[in-house]
Amino acid sequence: MSEYPVHVYIYDLSRGFASQMSLAFLGKHIEGVWHTGIVAYGREWYYGGGGIESCNPCGTVLGRPNRIEDLGNTQIPEEMFMDYLQEMAESKYRPESYHILDNNCNCFSADVALFLTGTGIPSYVIDLPREFLATPLGQMVKPLLDHMGYAPGGGHKAFYPENCGGGTSNLPLPSSSTSASTSSSTYTSTSSSSTAKPVAKPDSVFFHDYDVDASVSLITSTPADLHLSEAEIKLMKEIHEYSKENEHELHWSLGATHITLLLRLLNHGGRQSLAILDVLQCLVVRQEIRCLLDGINDRQFIKYVHSLTEDRSARIKTLKVLSNFAASEAGSKRLFSKTEWQHGSDKTSNAKVVVALTVESLLRDDLDFAQPAATLVFNMAINHSSLAQLEDEILELSSAILHMLGSCSTDSQTTKCCIQSLLRFISIDSQVLVPLINAHDIDWNAFGEKDASIKPFVLSLNFKLQDAHLQQTTTG
Repeated sequence: MSEYPVHVYIYDLSRGFASQMSLAFLGKHIEGVWHTGIVAYGREWYYGGGGIESCNPCGTVLGRPNRIEDLGNTQIPEEMFMDYLQEMAESKYRPESYHILDNNCNCFSADVALFLTGTGIPSYVIDLPREFLATPLGQMVKPLLDHMGYAPGGGHKAFYPENCGGGTSNLPLPSSSTSASTSSSTYTSTSSSSTAKPVAKPDSVFFHDYDVDASVSLITSTPADLHLSEAEIKLMKEIHEYSKENEHELHWSLGATHITLLLRLLNHGGRQSLAILDVLQCLVVRQEIRCLLDGINDRQFIKYVHSLTEDRSARIKTLKVLSNFAASEAGSKRLFSKTEWQHGSDKTSNAKVVVALTVESLLRDDLDFAQPAATLVFNMAINHSSLAQLEDEILELSSAILHMLGSCSTDSQTTKCCIQSLLRFISIDSQVLVPLINAHDIDWNAFGEKDASIKPFVLSLNFKLQDAHLQQTTTG
């Protein structure tokens, strides 16, 4: 199968002015005002006020990029890529859809990079609008920026969305090998530099539907029910204070004593259990709490999950806590650990407990359960670095996802989580997963037609399924 190199070219539109003067003007340092283009198949592709355009690499008036990030290789054929761009030109990236902050060249580059390679572009590029709007000047000029457009000169419109059957332009496409050799000899990729910034993977998804004020109030107002001492009531108040602080402004943190208290109260049972889950759901959004919870080795939370009753609210809330916890590599590895431990007269493992709850929730044909269960699978799929060790678990989870997609009406976010998880799992074991997916006979294109943001993932999935079929035909 042919592979094609993919790079993101990063240009500083301020020509260094932002780095030198941003602190004086904005009150914070901004390294650059970034414009990006994706270089693949011998062309540079970018989005602006004129829609999707292309040129030879470095062919715009911006000249040479300040940085080049190597995003890896793609096996997606050029023809399929052009079909993808045509669809994007007719939906999300029409000329009139351009917004200098919310739907710009960097949003386009991030989507294209994800489609081609499964990775994003550097997070410092994507985060720039948010950083700028957080400044007083940013808020002042936002109304003006809402009506501004931008497109670097030198490129050519590659697609004409008003001609829905018009296809692509007739621009010549130099070979990717020519582009690759030019890039490597002219520029130094920051991916091999000592100052390189990491390329972002798909973002984890968090659930933020908690009310810590009400939950802590309920817990501390009934201390006798939970056998809370004065010292433990104080710990709960510290947990409450911590949850309300801005994560980036905190000068203190919770300790193992705080988390151990929450876990003890959770396993105590009673009507306060839902409030404890609510507090945990809030806390594990923060990386330091996920690390702290991971360091408590008595499996109190997993034992609670293993003993869950049929209480609907508790099961849904538990799934959201698990999903938030799986939003890091350490958290996902802990939840899906296959190390066995004794529970009563039986042996089980974290992976067995979590997979059982997740599969049961996906098979309920109930969106309230499907959303957190699918998100839990997605967070595990993108964060767990040793998925090859979870072949049996992946098969169970994939089967449940396919059943749900074929029988339950899902929202866009849940559908995207499911398809991206399947894409990740196929890369681990395509020989088992591809026949399983085909056996369910799901109309994947229908999801993309319903929501344009799902189309890139549907195209990528269709490609992987077609590629697997061709390989099977060739070997057969």
